[in-house]
Amino acid sequence: MKHHRTLLVCSALALLIILAVALQGAPVLGGIIWVPEFAPQPAPSIAITQTPGPRASAPPAAQHITRIDLSWLALLVAVVVLGVVAILIWRAVRKRLQRAPDPDVELEVEALGDVEPAPEAEPDAPQLRRGLDRALDLLDDDREPRDAIEQAWLSLQDAAEDSGVRRLPAETPGEFAARVLARVGADRSAARTLLDLYLRARFGDAPVTSADLARATSAIEALRASWSTGVAGGRSGAGGGAAR
Repeated sequence: MKHHRTLLVCSALALLIILAVALQGAPVLGGIIWVPEFAPQPAPSIAITQTPGPRASAPPAAQHITRIDLSWLALLVAVVVLGVVAILIWRAVRKRLQRAPDPDVELEVEALGDVEPAPEAEPDAPQLRRGLDRALDLLDDDREPRDAIEQAWLSLQDAAEDSGVRRLPAETPGEFAARVLARVGADRSAARTLLDLYLRARFGDAPVTSADLARATSAIEALRASWSTGVAGGRSGAGGGAAR
């Protein structure tokens, strides 16, 4: 925008200069104004027979003044400058109109903002329960502690992904599995412990011992126990509501 303003100012100044030159009139061309004068030389002292010399040339005729009409050129330049200024103004106005917000689009955005997001689906309880059972079986297998903990947690992640809950864009797979377990009322402390053991086994350099394997087994059992308690409480609440 600053560049367009500079062009407009320069074009306006050029137009003013051209108009000022045009108003001064056409240029006048003439001959040489100053003519040098030569003093006559003295006559020789020797008497000679003089022949009649050529007649003195007539005085120069009046100088002819030539006028060249350049008003059409000034008019042409002025028209060109005005055209350039008009084009610059039109382009600046068009860009401003293109940047102006569309009221219809604003109304559509406001209407979309008023729409409430759809409620998130509830996790599939049987699918998560099968994931817990599978994780406990993997911990009981004859495996290295590191591999057993990794496979147990990955089993829970697969169950969470198959539970029907959508993972958030910024969530890691581990955070997603922990959130799904929390949605069904599982022991959050046990889920956190199991996740920490998985991260240390998967990405850490420290050795994973049988004690870590025992902690992972205890965490899985705590998750199953809290799951059973939550399911029993939900069923009793539903039965009491039906009795009423």
